[in-house]
Amino acid sequence: MHIRTASKTDAHAISAVAVQTFALACPANTPEFELRKYIDENLTPSRFESILADGNFDVRVVDDGGNVVGFSVLTHRPDVLDMPLADGIAELTRCYVLPAYHGTGAAQKLVTATLAALNGAVRLTVNDQNARGIRFYERNGFATVGETTFECGDDLHRDLVMVRAAAR
Repeated sequence: MHIRTASKTDAHAISAVAVQTFALACPANTPEFELRKYIDENLTPSRFESILADGNFDVRVVDDGGNVVGFSVLTHRPDVLDMPLADGIAELTRCYVLPAYHGTGAAQKLVTATLAALNGAVRLTVNDQNARGIRFYERNGFATVGETTFECGDDLHRDLVMVRAAAR
């Protein structure tokens, strides 16, 4: 397993990982049709092709023998959240690893490589019911600074906003 910068040819594989893992980051009671709606509108190969072509994003993949098994997306100019501690900094908008790779160190390698490319602070949002994700991010130096709402179709989720200070 190694981490590499994604290329345009990875869009379909990244989308496939996103489709298989997105629901894991959502509350268990999220309606299936809302999950499907979000996936169909936001996690398509064409959406990832656009992200990969946009200089505002850094995308990395976990490559295991030529297969993409995880990915991260870092946005340099994310939307404003109206939170002084979280605005004006990069955002880790996606960090997904296939379930078969949970517990293998793949996610840690991915986050480490993604964050190593930053010169400043970074934020992320994580569903408040995603205890595993919250613990993972806390272990990586993130602290909760507020909360926001995530729209999964018409289903509203409460997300924590977490920030990791600039590396020293």
